[in-house]
Amino acid sequence: MLQMKIGAQLAVTTHTIDAVTLAQELEARGFESYWAPEHTVVPKHPGIAFPMTGGEIPDVYHQMADPFIVLSMMAAVTSRLRLATGVCLVPEHPPLTLAKAVSTLDAFSGGRFMFGLGTGWLREVTELHNPAAAAKPWGYTLQAVAAMKGLWANESAKFDGDLVAFPDMVCDPRPVQRPHPPVIVGAQPTPVAARRIAAWADGWLATGVTPAQVAEFRAALDAECVRIGRDTTEVSITVGVRDPSEDIREAYAAAGAERLMVLLYNHPGTRIPLADWAAVGVATLSAPPPTPDETLRALDALTTMAGL
Repeated sequence: MLQMKIGAQLAVTTHTIDAVTLAQELEARGFESYWAPEHTVVPKHPGIAFPMTGGEIPDVYHQMADPFIVLSMMAAVTSRLRLATGVCLVPEHPPLTLAKAVSTLDAFSGGRFMFGLGTGWLREVTELHNPAAAAKPWGYTLQAVAAMKGLWANESAKFDGDLVAFPDMVCDPRPVQRPHPPVIVGAQPTPVAARRIAAWADGWLATGVTPAQVAEFRAALDAECVRIGRDTTEVSITVGVRDPSEDIREAYAAAGAERLMVLLYNHPGTRIPLADWAAVGVATLSAPPPTPDETLRALDALTTMAGL
């Protein structure tokens, strides 16, 4: 069995540990990757309740820094740490500027970027960015990714879709990873997601899923890959977890995951039973921001728990 890769996610804000220190500490401890979440803005009076609780949206959702700026700062002070969006909300971005940001970050980091993407749940924010994308978020995302892949892989590219369209364009610098950085889709484990990921992505990212759910989705992904003639090993699985201990690593590895992404924000630095992950997640997001010292103490504990 291959050794499990261990990454981390923490919403960097002006109230938390800074991006440079976090990146250096993660790399020094042997973490494989860092995943930057994204929310551009949050309505002062949202019409959509927070999905995890049905109540108010926690402050961290409007405090989190721009992921590409965070990852750029991290790239400048590390040499091995892989840098990922976890996840970039594609419907909130014009594809030409997003293509430039992705390719620049991959080029300047020496090919260390992973493009984690999703569509988000705050439709009222998406509507402000792009009303057409808000109406068809996955349709827009599919076209945007296809268009960006053309720009990344070729000296120039054009695209003609009903939601994304542009004439022949040049987008430099091009990414180091060829033909493009890994495209990793954040989604629930549904049959539609399995078809999408097998057809045009390089991996799946999910949180709040059990090893049994991962094993079931791994089988669905493999079946879709076989159906369309794709090598099943080309599609990876990353799972967001609150406990990276050995038994957890073994369970997810046996289910078909290749990477665990430790959810670091306000982590207590102790073991958390899987049955408590959802409740702990709500509590950590709703609590005051963790101080830098609290994050570093949690990292010390998690490094040992993850066997790094």
